Amino acid sequence: MKIDHLNTPVFNNETTAAEARARLKPAPEPVEQPQAGETPRSDVVQLSDRARLVARASELAQNAPEIREERVNELRANIASGTYNVSGRVVADSLLKKSLAEI
Repeated sequence: MKIDHLNTPVFNNETTAAEARARLKPAPEPVEQPQAGETPRSDVVQLSDRARLVARASELAQNAPEIREERVNELRANIASGTYNVSGRVVADSLLKKSLAEI
């Protein structure tokens, strides 16, 4: 059996668990304060063209209406007039795709 004491806090009668853990943590890096008259630095994020495209597509999708009213009205008019025809194959394909997507 091998025991590795390098990453284990060492305790003795005078050491608390918090003190031992504190010895294992790296010291935080000092924060540079701007000098007088100097503009403080800030973080900068640069997005790639692809990231911008994905963000724009996401925004458009979120703002798009869930129901396309003009298409629904067109289909209602076709059904009401008896001109709505769809092949059985198209219906079967759609049902199959939907059921496979749910798996």
